[in-house]
Amino acid sequence: MLKNPAERAALVSVIMTTVIGVVELWAAVLFGSLAFIAAGIDALSDTATSVGVFAGLRVSRRPPDRTHPYGHAQAETLASVLLAAVLIFAGARVAYLAIEKIHLGLVVNATPELFLVAGLTLVIFGSLARYKIRTGKRVNSLSLVADGYHTLTDSVSSAAIIVGLVGVRLGYAWADPVAALVISAIILRWGLGIGRNALNILMEASPGPKVLAEINRISISVPGVLGCHRCRARRVGSRIFADVHIYVDPKMNVDKAHEVATKVEHNLKTQIADLTSVVVHVEPAKRRAHDKKR
Repeated sequence: MLKNPAERAALVSVIMTTVIGVVELWAAVLFGSLAFIAAGIDALSDTATSVGVFAGLRVSRRPPDRTHPYGHAQAETLASVLLAAVLIFAGARVAYLAIEKIHLGLVVNATPELFLVAGLTLVIFGSLARYKIRTGKRVNSLSLVADGYHTLTDSVSSAAIIVGLVGVRLGYAWADPVAALVISAIILRWGLGIGRNALNILMEASPGPKVLAEINRISISVPGVLGCHRCRARRVGSRIFADVHIYVDPKMNVDKAHEVATKVEHNLKTQIADLTSVVVHVEPAKRRAHDKKR
């Protein structure tokens, strides 16, 4: 049994979404529902992304080595890029099929079996999404949280299918492909959002002004630190790497200055969530006035 909660959640997702995706596609073929084809593709794309998340989590936990001295944390980000690409492709494909069905005027038979399948998938996907999001937030796994919200779109897809089937029952044949279009829009929107966030991380985006302000506050609070500047931080997967320059008394000996820097590093790593690497550079306080003049 997997000990890592994030990996366990991803594996549970792979199994459940595969089963549900196959059932939805089977129902689509049997009853001719385009909305179920859309939902089935969405569910199986969730399987693909969960596999990617699982692999990314496994690789990201590998320790640093000669060719990757900063570790393998970006593997989780690459998994998110894969997730975004799959979502965008699936959303575009579903939209094409929906528009084609509207053009051809094909009609689906809204049977009780379709309502039953849609209702069950709504509940199952909703529960699975909540499980993945909650687990991802607890263990600080960005890719698992993103995958959880992807699963949440599956739940929304099931709700859209039910609305579409109700419309068909009321005599509106176009309700089924329109429901598929709604699903495709949701898939595309989420895919683009995940892709943007993942690319920002690959471009080493800042974790935000609150984190930088916290780094400054914690650094200055350490006895012996007279000030700090040039504070920088970047996201690497679900982790944060940072560097900060601190000012100390110019008369302080090297051993004492090193002790202060080590204390700053320790406090930052223990008080800021996800901060796993920080470089502390020591400067004599007398240079502050000179720096201000430059």
